[in-house]
Amino acid sequence: MALGKTAVEAKRVGSSLVATFNRAKPPLIWRFDLERHHSFTLSLQGEQGDWELGMTSLKGDFHPIVTFTAREDADEAFAAVAQILAKGATSKRNWLKSLLKLVGGCIVLFVILLFCMVAFVRFEAKESVMHSGLPATMGMAGSAPGGTAAKPTENASPKVGDPQSADDVLRPPP
Repeated sequence: MALGKTAVEAKRVGSSLVATFNRAKPPLIWRFDLERHHSFTLSLQGEQGDWELGMTSLKGDFHPIVTFTAREDADEAFAAVAQILAKGATSKRNWLKSLLKLVGGCIVLFVILLFCMVAFVRFEAKESVMHSGLPATMGMAGSAPGGTAAKPTENASPKVGDPQSADDVLRPPP
C-alpha cells in the first residue's frame, strides 16, 4: 500500500476491516472489528476543506475516524469502505450457506427420486395384474376388496401362480 497512490485502500482481514487512508490529514491505517460492532452508520460530515469520515453510534453520537481536505478524497474513502462493508458475511458464513444449499438440493433430489420409484413400482404392479388375467379390483393376495376369496369365472381356467382356495384345488375338473 504505497502512500499517496489512492485516497484509501480497504480490505477485510478475518473479521476486521482494515483501511489505509493515504490522503487523510494525517495519513493513517485503521482497523475495525466487525464482530464486536454489529450496528453502526458510516457517514461523511463536514464543510469545505474539513471533511470527516466517521461512524454514528446507535445513540446518534458521531465518532470521526479520519479527516480529509478534499471532498473527492473523502467521497472515495467513503465509497471504498462502504464497498467492503457491503460484501457481507465472512467466507465461513458463505461456505456454510453453500453447504446448506447443497444439502437441501440433495434432499429435494432424494424426495423426487423416491416419488418416481414409488410411481414406477405401482405402475409395474398394475401391469403385472393386468397381464395375469386377474380382475383389476383384486388385491395382490388374490382376495376381493371385501376380504373374501375371489371366485373364478366359469370358463376361466386357473393360471399357474394364481391364488386359489383349497376347495377349488381339491375339486375334480369339470
